Amino acid sequence: MPRFSGLGRLERPEDLLAKLHHDYERIRNAPGNPYAAFDFFVTAEHIIDWVLPGQANRQARENLRGASVLLQVVSHVASGAKHFIAEARHHQSVQHADVAPAAFQRNAFQGNAFQAGGLYLTLEGAAAESLGAHINVQDLAVRILDFWDRYVREQKSGPDQGGDSTG
Repeated sequence: MPRFSGLGRLERPEDLLAKLHHDYERIRNAPGNPYAAFDFFVTAEHIIDWVLPGQANRQARENLRGASVLLQVVSHVASGAKHFIAEARHHQSVQHADVAPAAFQRNAFQGNAFQAGGLYLTLEGAAAESLGAHINVQDLAVRILDFWDRYVREQKSGPDQGGDSTG
């Protein structure tokens, strides 16, 4: 049976990382848009499957996620978004997500001058200790992008080329 891989031009981890950057730009341009956040977190969750593919890397994926609070939050948000309720026992990072209403129209003033709305997560456990009890999705997305940019770059150039990539 032929194996299906990729989708169109999404064939390599670098391609999925480019999609993650695209999804981040959507978040940046519309911080309260749950569609953009959904796409971002589901893409971020599955990059690990692309950089460590197949059954042979199952334990490596679990180890990487287990060593990174950031990836644990990504997994929890992606599962909660994709499955509506994240019921797996290992999801211990996110208490809930909230939409902060905009006090002013985002494009009417300087973007960071007034409350322009956005999505926020309330974290718990190790995630709250590491990232804070409340985090703006856009700020979290920047950290996730940095993690995956670094990780994919180090994988491409070899494991001895960079610093800690566990996040």
